[in-house]
Amino acid sequence: NESLVHVAGMSEGTADQLYLALRLASLERHMEHHAPIPFVLDDILVNFDDERAAATLKVLGKLSERTQVIYFTHHMHLVDLAKASVGKSQLFTHTLGA
Repeated sequence: NESLVHVAGMSEGTADQLYLALRLASLERHMEHHAPIPFVLDDILVNFDDERAAATLKVLGKLSERTQVIYFTHHMHLVDLAKASVGKSQLFTHTLGA
C-alpha cells in the first residue's frame, strides 16, 4: 500500500535527498543545451547515512567528468568517505588550517 508523503512529513535526510535529486536533474537538463556550470554544494550530506552519502559521492564523482563539482564540508568522516568512494582523478581535497 503506497501513500503520498508531503515534504513536511519527510525526515530531514529524505527531504535533503529529494532536493538534491531535483538539483541534479535540473543541472543535467541545463547541460543538455548549454555550457556546463560549476555545481557548488555546502554540507548536503550531513543528514545522509553513510551508504546514501557514498552513493551520492559516486554520482557527484561521475558528474565531475562533465562539470566542476565543489563540495564544502567540515565533517572529516565525509571526506574519508569521499576518498573511499570517488576515484583519485575525480577528487581534490583542501583542508583549511585551524
